Amino acid sequence: MTQTTPGQTARRVPRTFLDPPLERLLALVREWRTRRNIERGLGHLSNFLLRDVGLTEADVEAACADSFDRSASRALQSAAQNRTGNW
Repeated sequence: MTQTTPGQTARRVPRTFLDPPLERLLALVREWRTRRNIERGLGHLSNFLLRDVGLTEADVEAACADSFDRSASRALQSAAQNRTGNW
């Protein structure tokens, strides 16, 4: 029988049942704050300025209204890249 160190044992022990829900909650809070910042920052820009970065008002609204499972900032980045091509 081989001996294991406490560090090796800790790596094999699954997380407690509280960790995944807590991580999920923290991820939702971070995404909510990101969307709030996007709405505050981009929501008040004119169509001209949004078009300058490759976005439209509809892109911003759709990204902020989308499911919290999808990152709003990644959705906006994808929309801008699709409209302007790869940078």
